[in-house]
Amino acid sequence: MVNRKNENIVMPHLVRHLEEDLITRCCVPSGCLHNIVQGGDTISLDDLENTVKVICNNEQCDFGQYMHNDCFMSWEASVLTFLKSCGRARSWSEKQRLQNLWTKKGYDLAYKACGCQCSRGHIRKDLNWNPPKSDDAAKKKKKQQKAAVAPPSMAKKNEILAAVRNRANSLSSTGSTGSSASSGSGDSPNLDSTSPNNSFTTSFRRPSKGKSDFGGIEKSRNLSGGLFVRRPDFSSFNVLPKHKINSYHIKLEDETNHSNDETRNFILTSLAANKMSHVHCLLCATSLTVYDRFPLVDGTFFLSPRQHTKSCIKVNYEGKDEFLGALCMACLEGWTARLKCRWCSVPWDGSMLLLGTMYAYDVFAAAPCCYERLKCNNCSVQVITMEQQRCASFSAFSRNLTCPSRTLLYSV
Repeated sequence: MVNRKNENIVMPHLVRHLEEDLITRCCVPSGCLHNIVQGGDTISLDDLENTVKVICNNEQCDFGQYMHNDCFMSWEASVLTFLKSCGRARSWSEKQRLQNLWTKKGYDLAYKACGCQCSRGHIRKDLNWNPPKSDDAAKKKKKQQKAAVAPPSMAKKNEILAAVRNRANSLSSTGSTGSSASSGSGDSPNLDSTSPNNSFTTSFRRPSKGKSDFGGIEKSRNLSGGLFVRRPDFSSFNVLPKHKINSYHIKLEDETNHSNDETRNFILTSLAANKMSHVHCLLCATSLTVYDRFPLVDGTFFLSPRQHTKSCIKVNYEGKDEFLGALCMACLEGWTARLKCRWCSVPWDGSMLLLGTMYAYDVFAAAPCCYERLKCNNCSVQVITMEQQRCASFSAFSRNLTCPSRTLLYSV
């Protein structure tokens, strides 16, 4: 607490200037950007509108709780870079890393890059704190809201009426065309239903039948010869936890990403060549319907150089012979079947895998849990060293390697 009778007291994070002006220092660990550009790293406690509040887990920390917005964003970018190389976060997208960084899921992996200047604790963003808005900003917002609800002028009214008349004339001239386009069909279910069983479908809005689709979908339907059906709704995903009912955990159609078309076409054409409109889960043998759009299945596909079961079909992917297999959503979440390492008994976790798409590597071998998994399956000679494991990608553990005794093996 600052002694108000002494104007010369200076604390590491709090400085007293005059009688009513309190300031603190920007506590960003990487160094305040304003200290270089503007010659000062101070923040006025009376004006916190453009700041971010952080919390240090060291109760005796006295290096402040606030950062400038730009200082925080610069420091956050460095933490995200560190998170990108940590454990299960390596399979996350950039949006997922940013979304999970300051939650328990991501912070438990990235806290080592969040050291405080006190050298005795780690800092994290205070998600419960909202910066106070200044009086000018509040007045401006109130003025904008008032303008938004203001009645339109006479000229604006005439313009609106003219547009309505033109719209009515165009509808009457088209006759039955307009009514046929607006009459729904079985292929275009109502996704605005508020029933409990359809709670998830509001986030997945389909284009109507009358609208044209982008070329990748039509191409996949032609290649498959109409073998695969259109998904009627997304109610099957309602059994997932609420935090997983979103596009970060379920693969959706994306017109901007052409690689999605290639993945979908590869899966559908491979299955169509084998006359398969259904696949079976490798663990529980549940039959899974394959759909013509993302999410393609209520689970996920993956490629492996090993044929785990007879349900895996042989495919050629990027010039290599692989086997295409599938896992259902229940087994990925660990509801019906659970796998454990035969050496260390660590359970395999597939709950972080993206649903409805395909992984180009063996999901069982992607993250070895112990060094026994890095040895030859035949002679137990170590094939991958500890140094190689640190630098390896997920797909590196899904390849056939030759051990020092020249025995061809599946590496994990």
